[in-house]
Amino acid sequence: MDERWYTMDRPKSKYPKMSMLDRAAQFAPFAALTGHKEAVIEQGRITQEKRILSNEEKLEINEKIVEMVKLKSKCRIIYFEKDRTKSGGQYLKMVLSFKRMDELNKTLFFKENIQIHIEDIVDIEILEQ
Repeated sequence: MDERWYTMDRPKSKYPKMSMLDRAAQFAPFAALTGHKEAVIEQGRITQEKRILSNEEKLEINEKIVEMVKLKSKCRIIYFEKDRTKSGGQYLKMVLSFKRMDELNKTLFFKENIQIHIEDIVDIEILEQ
């Protein structure tokens, strides 16, 4: 048996040696459709349509807002928040402390650094101080 191969030197490449990071990059997974997965998830996300209130419901909400402004009290409020990326939005229910009202823009400001347009409010409940 020929034992020359034991004594032979390792073959030398004519190319410079790659770093471990560059070698690892060769075997990294390839995503041909970058952003596709995120787009599918976004499309599948469910939003709600904004409900149109009757005139009676609007009057009731306005009366509660007047009382809340007068008392400067906390309230439990349900309002519609428009989605930033697709049509529709979601209804949020929060307990907030009233700060001030901008009558020109029909916006309520709360101490929790939240602004709500009056037309987005669906229900409001004034809480005891």
